[in-house]
Amino acid sequence: MWRSSRTSDVPARDLPGSRLVTLAVAVVAAALFGNLLPPEARFRFPLVLLALLAAWRGLRGHGQRLGWWAACGVLAGLAACAFAPRSPTGPAGSPVPVRFIVSVRDGWVTGARGWGTRVRVLALERAGRAQPHPRELELYVTAPVGLAQLPSPGTRWEGSGELISDPRLPLKAGYLRVKTLLLLRRQPGGSPVDRLREAGVRALQASAGVDPTRLHAAGLAAALVLERREGLRAGEVASMRRSGLVHLLSVSGLHVGLVAVLVWGALNLVGVRPSVRRWFVITALVAFSLLAGGNAPVLRAASAGIAYLLARQFGRPLEPLPTVWAIVAGLVALEPAVLLQPGFQLSAFVTLALVRWMTPAASLLRILPQRAAQALAVALVAQAASSPLVGEYFAVVPPLGVVANLLAAPLELVLVGVSLLALAVAPLSSTLGGVVLLGVAGGQWLLGGASAVGGVLSWPFPPFPAALAALLGGLGLAALTRVRFAAPAALLLVAGTLVWMILPAPPARWSHTVQMLGVREGMAILVESGRTNVLVDAGRSPTDAWRELARARVRRLDALVLTHPDADHTGGAAMLLERLRVRRLCFPLALGGRAEIVALRRAARLAGVEEIPLSLGQRLTVGTIECDVLWPPSVMEGIDNDASLVARVHVGGAGLLIAGDLEAAGESSVLAGGESLRAEVLQLPHHGSRTSSTPEFLAAVRPVVTLAATGTRPRFAYPDPSVALRARELPAVMVGQGTGAASLGWDDDGPFVVGGAAEVRVSRERGRTR
Repeated sequence: MWRSSRTSDVPARDLPGSRLVTLAVAVVAAALFGNLLPPEARFRFPLVLLALLAAWRGLRGHGQRLGWWAACGVLAGLAACAFAPRSPTGPAGSPVPVRFIVSVRDGWVTGARGWGTRVRVLALERAGRAQPHPRELELYVTAPVGLAQLPSPGTRWEGSGELISDPRLPLKAGYLRVKTLLLLRRQPGGSPVDRLREAGVRALQASAGVDPTRLHAAGLAAALVLERREGLRAGEVASMRRSGLVHLLSVSGLHVGLVAVLVWGALNLVGVRPSVRRWFVITALVAFSLLAGGNAPVLRAASAGIAYLLARQFGRPLEPLPTVWAIVAGLVALEPAVLLQPGFQLSAFVTLALVRWMTPAASLLRILPQRAAQALAVALVAQAASSPLVGEYFAVVPPLGVVANLLAAPLELVLVGVSLLALAVAPLSSTLGGVVLLGVAGGQWLLGGASAVGGVLSWPFPPFPAALAALLGGLGLAALTRVRFAAPAALLLVAGTLVWMILPAPPARWSHTVQMLGVREGMAILVESGRTNVLVDAGRSPTDAWRELARARVRRLDALVLTHPDADHTGGAAMLLERLRVRRLCFPLALGGRAEIVALRRAARLAGVEEIPLSLGQRLTVGTIECDVLWPPSVMEGIDNDASLVARVHVGGAGLLIAGDLEAAGESSVLAGGESLRAEVLQLPHHGSRTSSTPEFLAAVRPVVTLAATGTRPRFAYPDPSVALRARELPAVMVGQGTGAASLGWDDDGPFVVGGAAEVRVSRERGRTR
């Protein structure tokens, strides 16, 4: 058995395993720093020698000199970062042309970047020279191709494309982008393991036939035991994320433990001796790790399980906390960039928190039956440990996640067991596999019920400022050790996370604001006046608008206005309708039948959101904000851009003209209508593209401020220089987004104030600045 770790009242230097914990924590902390500022390669061997020297001095102190072990860990962590490969980057982070040889690992999933999958990188060249590279990358094909045309998992390919990396994080793996399949060429060979995983997926699909229920169950079974998530429904993943159960859909340490429990229990039923059982379980863990794709959380959990079983087999019990810390530090030393993966952070942090605090938490619940106290302690500790990371990465925390996890835990054990059974029988008999998939479907339905309970309430979580993130990270590391202040550190971490989550928005500096949210691509403009909040469009990413509203601590919208169906304007709307309190969904009546708008209207009905179609001549009043619709008419032919909503928004005594992606032809049609377009603030049509913002249109609006709502990382160079020149000649102040959000604020009858590093005051009359 694991040795008891209930020794927090004993000085750290007197505890067995303290040296190992100190060393591992130092390795992780140093590697985290090294990911941000990695040492140069020329320091690799000096750092290794210094680390060995520190370890020797620590050994000479007979375990009493923990400072030397901390120094050894810091030096070892920095040395690992010095050895780690750097991702090549172009000027200002631009894509780098590369040639590569890869083996496809998973199935393909479509998203904002095109068709994407995970690949094992076998070779990478830049300008004919071999480059150091990470073990795996994401590969995206941006060409409009069908799924059947894409490379199959387990096959090997040579190709040319671009490597896109983040210059701020040199060790972080970027992703490969290929613009056409003509740049890929099949090579002999590939991964037998990934071909086996693909065969398992195909066998499950064949057993499901054409029955939608079985097909959905086959997708879940493949996700639970093969880490093949392409068969999961988007709505199912969103629901599980909203309820705090999304970790159940990715193979992690939990699934490794469940497999071990299932194999141990099955062998116990047939009377196999424990000494023999352990070897079977070790074999099962190795096989499952391979079948599940060998991601970092699986390797960590499998390593811990195998270490425990071997220790038991040879009569040398292990302490759980030092053992888990050692495994985490070992994986980090082998691949420092793994620390930047949200999945690894969540898996490692929650596992360490359970090992360190599950027993103390259960002792506080001793008024309950023992099993109930342990189950509740696991759920509470997991929720408290995961909330800071879940909030930071997904900008939402489900307060009822504890309840949902308590309901889902026994279901997950059954689902993993039945999914393994389906995978085993499907290649032998499609009929029998289909029967077993019905069992998976039943568990899937029950899991959906647990998810519905947890998804009743989703609380927006603002991203941490860097200083606060560093402070809470330090508290988290201390809380996972056995130092004297571990308990206060854990309490401060939980309290700090809770306070940050529920803090109200600070008092508004201005009575009225217009803010271009920092979505990565597309347009999302938040208009605030008093207690009224209106969002115009939601960017391309499904999550960016939600995250930016959470950052601004906006927890309700009086209206969500969509100018037209393009993905870079509607991509984030579905999540807002599902998670946020939205009172109205407004859209052009002429475009209300487009597939993208229809899907959002359906989501609005499910959420009880009022639908308001808009057309020429209509006036909409939302709280203190009024909106006159100037375009389009109720029936419209031609391209969707020219049917974009054009509306003059009256707020705080000023006018804001919204123009969506209106092109030059659409501008001419609006001008021909004869309506006054005069407004002090203009959202430049089509992000400031050269195909819009004609001189006649700008002259009719006569703005003093123009907004180039492009997103922080637009695909194209917006706004066009010719448009910027025409705007300056009005004269008007142009406000771009640069690397983040940009805002415009004012009080009644006061000047506009453009926010940023240096505020600029703009007169409403002729665009004068001061």
